[in-house]
Amino acid sequence: MFLNLLRQEMGGSFYQLLIMAGLAGLSNAAVLATVNAAAQASKNGKPGAALGVLFVSSLLLFMVTGRYLLLGAVGQIEALIHRLRLRLIGYVRQSELLKLEEIGRPQIYAAIVEQTDALRQATSSLAFATQGAILIVFVALYIAWMSLTAFALSAAVIGLASAIYFIRSRDLAGRLKAAAESNDRLFQRVTDLLDGFKEVRLNSSRSTDLYDDFVEVSRMAANLRIRTQAETFKRLLLSQTFMYVLLGVIVFVVPALSTVSEGALSKTTMAVLFVIGACFGLVQAVPVMQTAGVAADGFEKLEARLQAFAAEDTVCEQEAEPTFATIEVRDVHFHYQDKKLDKPFQIGPVDFTLRRGELIYITGGNGSGKSTFLQVLAGLYAPDAGEIAFDGVRVTDANRNAYRALFAAVFADYHLFDRLYGVPEPPDGEVERQLARFQLTGKTAVTDGEFDTLNLSTGQRKRIALMVSLLERRQILLLDEWAAEQDPESRRRFYDELLPELHRAGLTIVLVTHDDRYIGRLDQIGRGLRMQDGRFVAKPVPREETEETAS
Repeated sequence: MFLNLLRQEMGGSFYQLLIMAGLAGLSNAAVLATVNAAAQASKNGKPGAALGVLFVSSLLLFMVTGRYLLLGAVGQIEALIHRLRLRLIGYVRQSELLKLEEIGRPQIYAAIVEQTDALRQATSSLAFATQGAILIVFVALYIAWMSLTAFALSAAVIGLASAIYFIRSRDLAGRLKAAAESNDRLFQRVTDLLDGFKEVRLNSSRSTDLYDDFVEVSRMAANLRIRTQAETFKRLLLSQTFMYVLLGVIVFVVPALSTVSEGALSKTTMAVLFVIGACFGLVQAVPVMQTAGVAADGFEKLEARLQAFAAEDTVCEQEAEPTFATIEVRDVHFHYQDKKLDKPFQIGPVDFTLRRGELIYITGGNGSGKSTFLQVLAGLYAPDAGEIAFDGVRVTDANRNAYRALFAAVFADYHLFDRLYGVPEPPDGEVERQLARFQLTGKTAVTDGEFDTLNLSTGQRKRIALMVSLLERRQILLLDEWAAEQDPESRRRFYDELLPELHRAGLTIVLVTHDDRYIGRLDQIGRGLRMQDGRFVAKPVPREETEETAS
C-alpha cells in the first residue's frame, strides 16, 4: 500500500530515488572492494594507481548519491506530503457538512498530521533501506567470489534469521493499526475536554468520568504501544544476535569446512562487518514501513471517502454577485442521526417563504429544530424530501454554491477566524467604523486583514462575528441566538437600533431568538414564526416587558 502510494504520487521521481539509492549501495560496495584490494596489494608493494582512481571514483559517487538521498529526496518527500495535505483539505472544504460530521475530526487530524509524518519517515527509510539492500547484494557476490562456503553459510544464517523475523512480524501490522485507532480515541477525549471545558468545570462528576475514561483510553494506547515496541525491540535483538552468529560462522565454521587462505578469511570477515550496519538498517526499516503501510491505507480510505462525499461542483469565486427576490421552502423534510441522541432528529414538513428585504424572527423551545432549519435554509444540509428554490430555480448540487453565496451567518456554534478570510476589501475606515459600532474600539484592531487579538469575552467575540458577517456584504443574514451572550445594554442596542438600521438598509434577516420581551418590537419591522417539533406552528405571542438581567 505504501509503495503503491509513492509510485502514484512521485511518478518518475520514485524510480529516480530508487536508482540513486542503488548507486549509493553499489558505490559503498565498490569502496569496500577497493580497500580490500589495496590492502592485499600493499603486502606485495604499493597499490596501483588504478585502485586509487577506482577508490576516489567510488567515493565521489557515494558522496553524490548520498547527498541526493539526504538533501534532494527531502524536497521531493515534502512536496509529496504537501500535495497529499492540499488534496485532502481540498476534499474537506468541498464536502457537505452532514457527511463531514459523520467522519469526525480525529480521523482528519490524524491523516493530516500523524499519517503524513509516518509517510515522511518511511520514505527516508525506504531510500536508505534500498541502498543497504543493494550493498548487501554486491557484498554477497564479493563473498561468493572469495569463498563459496562462506557465501552458502552466510545465506543459510541470514535466511533462517529472515524467516524467524518475518514469522514474528505477521501480527505487527494489526497491532500498529490498533495503536493508530487508539490514538484517534485519545484525541477525541482531549477534544471533549477542551471543547467542553465549561461543562466539565461545572460538573465534578462529569469531570471525574471524563478523566477516568481518558485514563482508560490512554492506558489502552500505552499498552498497545508497549507491546508493539517490545516486539520491535525483540526483533532487533534477534537480528543482532544472528549477525554475531554470522560472524562466528565465518571465523570458526568456514575454516573447518573448507580450505581458505588467511587473506580471504580476513576479507570475508571485513565484508560481513561492513554490511552489519546495512542489515540493521533494513531491520529497523521494516516496522517503519509497516507503520507507513497502515498510515497509507488509512489515508487512502479517508481520501476515497471524502472524494465520494465531495460536492460535484468545484469551489470557485462567483463571476457575478448572486441575487434573489424570493426563496421558497416547499414541503421540506430533513433528518439526521446525532450520536448523542437515541433516535434520529428531524424537521418537517416545513413550508417557508423569504422575500428580499424581509426580517423574520423564529422562536421555539430547545430542540424544536430552529438551528437545524437555519442550516437547511442556508444550503448546508440538503433536504431529504421537498425542495428549496430561489426565484423559481430549484437548489441542486449544480447551483448550491451560488445559492450559499447569498448568506452570511452567525450560528450558535460559530467559529471566529483570526483573519478576514473571504471578506471583500472594505472601504477605507469601514473596519474602524464597524468596531466603533459594536463598541470594540480599543478591544481589538485589524491590521493587514488580521485581528490583533481575539482574547475577548464571549459577547465581544460574538459581536466581532456579526461585524465580519456584515463586512461580507451578503444579501441574507442568519443569526442564531446572537443576543444570548450579550449584556443588557448590547442586547437592547441590537433589537432597538441595529436590527431596524439593517432592515432599513435593505438587508434580508432571519434570526432565532428567545428574547420574548422584544417580540413586540420585532413585529414592528418583521414577522414572526414559531417552531415546535420540527414544524412551524402559531405565531409568537409578545410577553410583557420585565426587568432584564445580564446573561
